[in-house]
Amino acid sequence: MSTSLLSHAFGLTDQEYLKTEYKQGTVIFHIKTKDSKLRCSSCDSRNIIKKGTVDRLFRTLPIGLRPVYLLAKVQRLQCNDCGLIRQERLKYAEEKKAILIE
Repeated sequence: MSTSLLSHAFGLTDQEYLKTEYKQGTVIFHIKTKDSKLRCSSCDSRNIIKKGTVDRLFRTLPIGLRPVYLLAKVQRLQCNDCGLIRQERLKYAEEKKAILIE
């Protein structure tokens, strides 16, 4: 698996591949947003400071008979322009539709 597969198979051009995990018959691709693509989710500024991550699990299309998930490391960002601290906006996910992993 590579960043190229994320781009061509899933259309995730802003994401970076970290690793693949195989658990109980499922495939889990670990991903995160490329640092060069991080922006404030409120004002779209690049003038940000990273403030930690939270893992979100997204179900995607299966490969053969195996369920496939994307485990995204979602960044918390503090914007130096507008002052807000928010999670990054993910183009491929609707807000509040993912499973939170602790």
